[in-house]
Amino acid sequence: MRRKNYTNLQKLTVVTAIEQGRMSIKEAQTAYGVKTEKIIRNWLAQYKKEKVEICIITEPVMAKKSKPISAAQAEALQKALEEAELKIKALNTLIDVAEEQLKIDIRKKSGAKQFSK
Repeated sequence: MRRKNYTNLQKLTVVTAIEQGRMSIKEAQTAYGVKTEKIIRNWLAQYKKEKVEICIITEPVMAKKSKPISAAQAEALQKALEEAELKIKALNTLIDVAEEQLKIDIRKKSGAKQFSK
């Protein structure tokens, strides 16, 4: 009897389906033609271990120290923020006028019922 080899992609597909709750181990065994549940359990353990190792090795993004910004950069950011706020105000005014003139609701009202088929 020959032992079946699975690619890393096949293993990852099975593990992901189980971890996302789309399948149970038994369902994955049947769907993917894996001989025993133990094989899948080993894959789950292997990928969980690899995930932990990746988390330990990689440095969190927020932990990196950023250099302070200069006064010119701060001024440019402030100007960009003011322009963005003006643009938002103009767009909101445009929506208000359009709603009034066209007599339609453009903005989604909170708590509105969703259309169902």
